[in-house]
Amino acid sequence: MTDDADAAPGPKRPARVRILEAMMTLDDHRSVHEHTVDELAAIAGVAKGSVYYQFGSKDRLVREMLVHGGEELRVMMDAAAERAEPRGERDDVDPDTDDGERAGFAARLRAAVEFLDAHPSFTGLVAFALARRRDDEAQQLRAEKESIVALLADQLAALDAAVAAGAGRAPASRTRLEITATGLLSAAVTLAIDRHTTHPEWRVDDCVEALVAMVPGA
Repeated sequence: MTDDADAAPGPKRPARVRILEAMMTLDDHRSVHEHTVDELAAIAGVAKGSVYYQFGSKDRLVREMLVHGGEELRVMMDAAAERAEPRGERDDVDPDTDDGERAGFAARLRAAVEFLDAHPSFTGLVAFALARRRDDEAQQLRAEKESIVALLADQLAALDAAVAAGAGRAPASRTRLEITATGLLSAAVTLAIDRHTTHPEWRVDDCVEALVAMVPGA
């Protein structure tokens, strides 16, 4: 079986990617679990059989959507940090401080907030994963959630090491960093959901600033 062709001009993307990306941007106040396969296929612009061919079942589609979204989020966060202004290139940057790490961390948080805001269904799935107990059904969801937490914890570790060196203290433990990262992820998800449901007036800039303010030294 071959992939469905895109109706719009431009380079063709695999049906698998089109389906996953369409699922991530669902924004009709229903979770992806509540959509039928027929609805999902229509939204993605593919045949119903293509959904089953690519994923086998809706449950597997949901799990792989979280994997795909997590990978995309990591790419966007890394790209944002690379674009952040390097340390020492601004007149107001003190070369003896950790402004480079701060800028990189803030850029990653902004990328995360923007990504969650643009992908409501993915954000809802992350919220679902955050709330699941540790059982067999939830293992894939938990694994992907934990990979996002680990990414945030790594960035927190780099920032904390720079702050600790300047303050003459020992760096925070990995457990402490993972707790902080989990809190940040939960807060970012909650803000994204609230922006779509009850507080559309909340600006992304304000949400990012609030999240950054939650991190000591940021």
